[in-house]
Amino acid sequence: MYQDSALQSLEEHKSKNAKFTHSLDFSTFSFQPDEQFPAFRFANRGVMDLSVVRDCPQSFPARQTVWNLDRLAFMRTKLPGENHAHRQKHLKNAVLDHWYVTLPFCLPGEWHKGEKAVPELHCLASPFDREINHDGVLTLFIPHDLFTSTAGLHRMLDAKFEGGLGKLLADYLFLLNRSLADLQSPEIPYVVEATRNLVAVCLAPSQDRLIEAQTPVDATFLGRARRMIDGRLVDRKLTSQTLCAELGVSRSRLYRIFEPLGGVASYIRKQRLLRTRDALSDIGDTRSISRIAEQWGFVDASSYSRTFRHEFGISPKEARDIGWASDGFVVAQQCQARHEGPQTLYQLLRTVDGT
Repeated sequence: MYQDSALQSLEEHKSKNAKFTHSLDFSTFSFQPDEQFPAFRFANRGVMDLSVVRDCPQSFPARQTVWNLDRLAFMRTKLPGENHAHRQKHLKNAVLDHWYVTLPFCLPGEWHKGEKAVPELHCLASPFDREINHDGVLTLFIPHDLFTSTAGLHRMLDAKFEGGLGKLLADYLFLLNRSLADLQSPEIPYVVEATRNLVAVCLAPSQDRLIEAQTPVDATFLGRARRMIDGRLVDRKLTSQTLCAELGVSRSRLYRIFEPLGGVASYIRKQRLLRTRDALSDIGDTRSISRIAEQWGFVDASSYSRTFRHEFGISPKEARDIGWASDGFVVAQQCQARHEGPQTLYQLLRTVDGT
C-alpha cells in the first residue's frame, strides 16, 4: 500500500513537472543536396510558397523547429545563410489567416550586417513577397482572433517594429527561443498571455498597455535572474541580497518578480532540491545521500530529508530506491502522445487556430 502511494506521488510529480517539448522538428540534412530545397518547400506547403533565387547553390541545409503554445505557435528556422537566398510568397487563396511576427537574424546572434535584428508583422491572408538570405528566422504565429481589436495589427501590417519597443520585442523573441525547452507545460498559458500583452504594447503604445506589458518585461528580467541562479547554485552565499546587487535591482522588485514562483528563497531551494534529485537518479553516482545534499547547500541531513519529502512526497532514500531514472522516458512518452496529431506546419497552425 505504501509503495503504491509513493509511486502515485511520483507519477503526479512527473505529470506536474513535465518539460514542454517542440511539436515539429524537420531538417533537410538527410536529403541529397538537390533534394534539400524541394523538401523544405514541401514542409511549408499550405502556409506559403517558396522558390529558389537564381544562381544560388543547389544545396539547402535547413532545420525548422515549431512549438505549439496552444493559442500561439513559435518557430525557429535555421537557414544556410546569405549565399542560399530564397523567396517567400503568401498564397493567393490562403486558407490560413494568421498574423505572424518574424525576426530574421544572422549569426553569431541577433545582428544582421551590423544592424540590430528588427521584428516585422505580416498576415498570411494578405499579399506579401520577399527574399530571405539570413542565417535564421524566428516566427511567432498569432491566430486572427487572439486580440479583441485588430486595428493596431492592420496599422502595422508589413511594417517593422522600430525603436525601444521593437528592441524589447526582439529581445523577448530571442528569450523565448532560449527558454521554451526549459519550461514546464503548466507554465505555457502564462507565456501565451505575456506574449499577447507584449505584442499589443508594440502595436498600440499607451500607459495602459505599458502596465499590461509589465509581465513580459518582468519575464525577460526573470530569465536573466534564473540563469544567474542556476549558475551559482553551489554557492552557499547566494542570497536575495547578492542577486539584487549583481542584477542592479531593488529587493522589492526582485521579490515581486519571483512571487509567482513562491519567492526567491523558495525558488533557489527548489532548484537545489532538483539537483539532488538528479544526482539520486544517476546510478553512477554512488555518493551517500548526505554528501549529495551537502554539495547543494543542505548541511543538516534531517532538515534536508524533511524538505525533500515536502517537495516530492517521498524521502531521498525512497527516491533512490524507487528510481527516478525513468522520468525522462515517461516525459518523452507523454510529449509524443500529446503531439501525435499535427504532422506538418499547416496542420499545426490549423490546430492553433482552433479549426
